[in-house]
Amino acid sequence: LARALPDATAQGSRIALRPGLVTARGRALDAADVVASIERSRKLAARPLLSGFGAVRRVRDDPLAVDCTGVSPAAAADALSSPLTALVPRTFSASKPDGTGAFRADPTARGVTLVRNERAARGPSFLDRVEVRKAADLAAGLRAFESGEADVGFLGAGLHRRRAGALDFRTESVGWIVLRTGPEAGEWGAPGVAARLVEALDPARLSHLGLAPPGARATGRGWGGAAANLYVDEGSSYLVEVARAVATAISQPGREIRPAPLPHAEVARLRDGGHFATMIDFVRRLGPSPRHAALSLLGAANPRLADKPPRTIAEDIAVLTRTLPLAVLGELRLAGARAPDVHGLEQWDLGSMWRGV
Repeated sequence: LARALPDATAQGSRIALRPGLVTARGRALDAADVVASIERSRKLAARPLLSGFGAVRRVRDDPLAVDCTGVSPAAAADALSSPLTALVPRTFSASKPDGTGAFRADPTARGVTLVRNERAARGPSFLDRVEVRKAADLAAGLRAFESGEADVGFLGAGLHRRRAGALDFRTESVGWIVLRTGPEAGEWGAPGVAARLVEALDPARLSHLGLAPPGARATGRGWGGAAANLYVDEGSSYLVEVARAVATAISQPGREIRPAPLPHAEVARLRDGGHFATMIDFVRRLGPSPRHAALSLLGAANPRLADKPPRTIAEDIAVLTRTLPLAVLGELRLAGARAPDVHGLEQWDLGSMWRGV
């Protein structure tokens, strides 16, 4: 979306947009939208990536350019190439998303419809539309794929039998499913406890969900704190399934862990306020490198560390999480099976111009 790579300035870097950028809903983008997008991302999951950024200001004589103080051109390019620092209009609303990608996203009562975006910055999609519908559970999704109602099956090629002609696919990791421990667990909420619990898991408990906990050794040791709720976002049938499997795996007699699905906003409130003992959560990957992975998990565990991340971070996830109040249950990859006339899911980049059938 930029005219070129960032230029060095006396105070940091300068970035200029390509002229003529328009969002899927018809909003022209300029430097004010860049400033608003960076400030929005600073408050969300991209916080660790933007920790080195000082003030971001519009350039007086160029309506498409911004100056970023305190950050080198290389660091600016790295941070702003992340999907978590996407350029969106300053009027952006999560209830009616808008951007420059190959599709326009229209939320519906059943999910979301992705409609071909003729204004896309890198060209519109080949597909006219994609309908994404929420499944009540994983079985419902696989049943829909097996019957031909859906064109993509998550984690399988059918519920009872493999759909004829189905082709398997597997994407790169988009993030991690994590187990958090919190203040209401007392000493069992301390950093490293979640890592010990995950290391004690039998990997077979989560394999049907496409998860492989790093370092799991199936030692059988489980939860030693008081009985507690395992909070999870009720809007994700997949995360609810993960919560049920984890609760069964770590519960001990008299020290049961109970899955407790709640609305997304309530889960976020409990997490941000520290009002929980255990929780299942998702952490989005900031970028492709091991350092990006470490920053993602560090920022998710302690937002204050995200503002000033240490220069040296353990890049081995199993080692890093022994110092954090969360542990990785496995990488989330979009994997399963697709209809034979659907191509390109392995990359899972809906912004690519060549995506289609």
